Amino acid sequence: MGETVTAPESRFGRTGVSHVGLNDNVVEGIRCLDLPAFSVQYHPEAAAGPHDAAYLFDRFIDVMDRAAQGTATQEAGQR
Repeated sequence: MGETVTAPESRFGRTGVSHVGLNDNVVEGIRCLDLPAFSVQYHPEAAAGPHDAAYLFDRFIDVMDRAAQGTATQEAGQR
């Protein structure tokens, strides 16, 4: 069987669920609401098409660009 994800403890800041598995309704992605961070627990690059995860990589580049400019926003998991 695979691993499961539980929501992080509140001591790490506020979080939100960004992705839910369609087959089993488990959490597959979270985003931090107070830090410029997000995560997915699946292999988006192994999806049906080569561009299925492009938005995640675009989002990551966006977060890095904003951090470099000192304008990192909250809710990095949101566009």
